[in-house]
Amino acid sequence: MKKKRFMLSLLVALGVVSTGCTQDVPERPVSDTSAATSQVAPTQQMNEGLIENRSVYDQDVDGSIVHLYVTIVNEENSKLKTTTFTELNVAPSGRNEKGEDLQAKVIMQEGTAEGPTQGYFGFGETRANGTIELRGESSRRAEQKSYKIRLFDSAGYWRDQRNINLSKHKSDMTRVRQKLSFDYFEQIPNMTSLRTQFVQVKIKDLTKKNPDRDFVDYGLFTQIEQPNKTFLQAHGLDRNGNLYKAIDFEFHRYEDQIKLATDPTYDKKAFDKILEIKGSENHEKLIAMLEDLHNPAMNTQDFLDKHFDRENYYTWLASNLLMGNHDAAVHNFYLYSPSNSNKWYFLPWDYDSTWGFFEEELKRSPEKGLGQWQFGLSNYWVSNLHRRIFKDPENIKALNEKVEEVSKIITKEQTEKYLKSYYPIVSKYVLQQPDLYNLPLDVSYFHNEQALLSGEPERNKKRYYERLENPMPFFMGEPRKEGDKLIFSWDHSYDLQGDDLTYDFAVSYDPAFTKIHTQAKGLTGVQYTINDPGKGRFFWRVIVRDSKGNTQTAFDRVEPEDAIYHGVKEFILK
Repeated sequence: MKKKRFMLSLLVALGVVSTGCTQDVPERPVSDTSAATSQVAPTQQMNEGLIENRSVYDQDVDGSIVHLYVTIVNEENSKLKTTTFTELNVAPSGRNEKGEDLQAKVIMQEGTAEGPTQGYFGFGETRANGTIELRGESSRRAEQKSYKIRLFDSAGYWRDQRNINLSKHKSDMTRVRQKLSFDYFEQIPNMTSLRTQFVQVKIKDLTKKNPDRDFVDYGLFTQIEQPNKTFLQAHGLDRNGNLYKAIDFEFHRYEDQIKLATDPTYDKKAFDKILEIKGSENHEKLIAMLEDLHNPAMNTQDFLDKHFDRENYYTWLASNLLMGNHDAAVHNFYLYSPSNSNKWYFLPWDYDSTWGFFEEELKRSPEKGLGQWQFGLSNYWVSNLHRRIFKDPENIKALNEKVEEVSKIITKEQTEKYLKSYYPIVSKYVLQQPDLYNLPLDVSYFHNEQALLSGEPERNKKRYYERLENPMPFFMGEPRKEGDKLIFSWDHSYDLQGDDLTYDFAVSYDPAFTKIHTQAKGLTGVQYTINDPGKGRFFWRVIVRDSKGNTQTAFDRVEPEDAIYHGVKEFILK
């Protein structure tokens, strides 16, 4: 059972800034030079089902903070292309001209608020024990960076890990969405989680022209465990199994990229652009699953039972729906399959964009509204897997039951308990330099955004059931010219209740559709032809409507002049 320290002395409401002390993790007078937990034998053998060794979470203490001290050093190493810390931070996206991550060599140490401490990791080190680089994608250009530290093999393990992910969460006003999500996953059956810690990072840069004499405070980060072979073994799973990180994976067959490693035309870099390989490079099971998925002769229920674990699949999706995860349809998840099983399991990854994040984002960019389809199951309709599975009403029923089951775990009361344990730490570090002047919204929003989180699961549950009544989103094609005619086409929508569908078509001179050129309503087909409108820039849209009046837009969107228009496509005639 995970230890819980809920800061019983904290009696202030979430809207009040805490002035109390935060907790350091007490049980760290051990130099983690070996991965003790990694010696645990895998628990998932011949029995189906995702069962992990949850004792790995015992040392994660809510309401505590870890202090890491990072010294950037100058050391010669012919095997590493290292740079200075300044160059790493100012280079475009932290990469060189070849697109490779720039790295600087570091001495990483753990300690207390006073400094590196004897008995903690790295104490007394005088030579580099790892490297540091930027992590993330959009965050690389932010004023405050997120970092990844890679420990050398000779350095041993820090908390059974060699890849230390230090996330700044620059766009998250609350700074707790990731940790809140993974703390919940520790409680949810049929899932794995990731170990997380709040971390204060201090850096001493000895590579500058005028080297730092003391450690400089870089503020609050969240350390998030990296799913890899070490992660699998530490969690009692099969380090020899398949593990893929979804990069841009809509569950197409991808014949040109997803091939067997023994295929003479196999290109690992091309493969990694779809699914990044983190485990075994034997792709037979993956290809078999994708081929069955795209085999219309195979019954959907048979496919699901053959290739996936229903409990894990429904639990992953229900958790995402309740947490309001809008960013896990084609990426931000892992697929895992143990070597002695044909089943695939969804593992969670990256929960920055959850718990009302997009609603928070709209407060700073109201012109970037959300698409109608971005709430509920329709958000996942872009994926061939989810689309096929949930065209079967029995699977909708099973998902509804799982939503009800998981909603008894992800509750307002439990969320408030977590937030009360986080609040003293987050408020102390975020409401002071260096984080204070880099918040995405005015500091006055900090307390309000924290307080809103606890109501998100109920709001998202309500949205989920409401949006099931709408038709599903679809994609619009490219207009094609035939003589003096212009032909538009789009994919069929789908209605979960089997209602009749019609389509409203329109062409406009502007993306807001205030200057309509042509429109037609109540179309029963998925094609419409108009006379050639002549040269110019135009926009078109299709809205699907069911017989009860519920509507849905297309997945497509345009973003002219920093605004977003959902369900709209642009075309230019010359």
